[in-house]
Parts: sequence; structure tokens; C-alpha cells
Amino acid sequence: MKKIDYSRQFLIDHLALFQCPICKEDFYQVEGNGLVCSQHHRFDLAKKGTLHLLLKGGQNDYDKAMLSSRKSLADTGFFYPILDALSSELPKEGTLLDVGCGEGSHLHYLTDKGLEGVKVGFDISKDAIQLAAVHFFEDAFWCVADLAHSPFASQQFDSILNIFSPSHYQEFERLLKEGGRVYKVVPDPDYLIELRDLLYDERPYNNQQVVDRFKEVYPNSKHKHIRYQVDLTAETFHWLLDMTPLTWGATEVDLERIKKSPLEKITIAVSLLISH
Repeated sequence: MKKIDYSRQFLIDHLALFQCPICKEDFYQVEGNGLVCSQHHRFDLAKKGTLHLLLKGGQNDYDKAMLSSRKSLADTGFFYPILDALSSELPKEGTLLDVGCGEGSHLHYLTDKGLEGVKVGFDISKDAIQLAAVHFFEDAFWCVADLAHSPFASQQFDSILNIFSPSHYQEFERLLKEGGRVYKVVPDPDYLIELRDLLYDERPYNNQQVVDRFKEVYPNSKHKHIRYQVDLTAETFHWLLDMTPLTWGATEVDLERIKKSPLEKITIAVSLLISH
């Protein structure tokens, strides 16, 4: 069976998860390979089984080359300790939404770790979702969508993943079932500190406002710090340079300089925030 056929069956089985991003009405049927709402707005599956639910062209700074480098780096285990910590906290079943899923590597790994149930990953980047579709079709249903105009129905999700991506707490509350939880990953001050020291003389890095905002919305939230180091090769260091926004403000001269003397280790330090 082709991916598009599996995706079509997913939509038939889980039609209640979605709502039309144009009129906010329910989708009432799957017609051919498309979703149709009560106001006759239609969205068709792509050949790879992904669904484009974005009303306008998404603005995203990650191009296909950067996303490919992120996927290559992720496949080496770069983020595994973070995802292992997440895996120990997530319910093994239920309905999960991965907000800003990127190229899908995080959800793919969590599935390999035993995450079952219904999983939907979305990103504003079409390139990201095309890469995510490479993963085995049972990992998740992948779609292009905008969190600010999300095409998902109210109170349908047990868990929301929010890894290194913006939040929209009002929308999260609309989407979550009663008792559902948000799992947010935020970089700590020492995240990639060796690279920042190479690129910038003084570049303070602090996400305390993001953490404080989460705790304001979820005052009984759980806060775990995860810190480890990753050994780098010349190849993985170049992938890191390609995928991180830290290099966006660097000059070409600085980038060429550090490429000639690649880092051998890098620090990963993040906060895992869990609503209660």
C-alpha cells in the first residue's frame, strides 16, 4: 500500500482531529484523497501522504539544506538524551501533537522508544514536512500548518510536544483534552556554549523569560534540567554549523575560520518543562 493510501485511511479513522483552517468548521468527510469541510473547502493529500493546511506561504528561516543537516545531526544521536528524558515522561499511548516538528526525527525516535497511539506532526515549512515524510508512515501523520491558525479540532490531544519551537498557550489550551499536558524544551544558558564562544566575544544567552512565561501559564509545572556533552567529528561539526541559528549573525570570515579548526565537543543544556 502506498503512503498516500495509508494517509487517506488515517484521515478516515481520525477525522475528528481536524478542523478547516479557513472557516473553522469540522471536516465532514474524506472525498477521494482530500478533506472536505461543511463549507466545501477542500485540502488534498500530496503523493507522499502529507497534507498542506497552510493558508498562506509560511515564513521560515530553515531551508532544505539546513533541515537536511539537522536531520543528519539528529540521526547521530545528538538529541537522544533529551528525547530519552521526554520518553520517560510522556504517556505511552493517547493522541499527541508535535508542534514545529521539523524534519520529524524527534517523533521518529520517540516512536522507536515505544511511543504508541495517534501522532500528528506539523511544521510551517513545506521542506521540513517533505523530509519528515521519508520516515516510515506509521511514525506519524505529517502536515504543513501554522500554529497561529492551526487546523486541529478542540480538546482532541492528550499531549503537545513543543521542542525548540514557539508556543501559543491559548491555542494549546484549546487543543488539549482535560488533563492533557504540554512538554516544552527550551535551551539553557550553556546550550552550544563552545560554539557561541568561538563566534562571539560577548553573547549572553538567556531564555528565562520563556521559562517564566510557561510557569505563569502552568504554575504547577515540572522543570527538569538536562545537560550533556557530545563528541564531534569534522562532519558533524559542519552539520551543526549548517543547522543552528547561532551562525546567522556570524561573518563569512568567522565561519571559514572556525571550519578550519572544528570543535571536538559541544555542550547540550536544556530545560524540559511539563505542564500540570
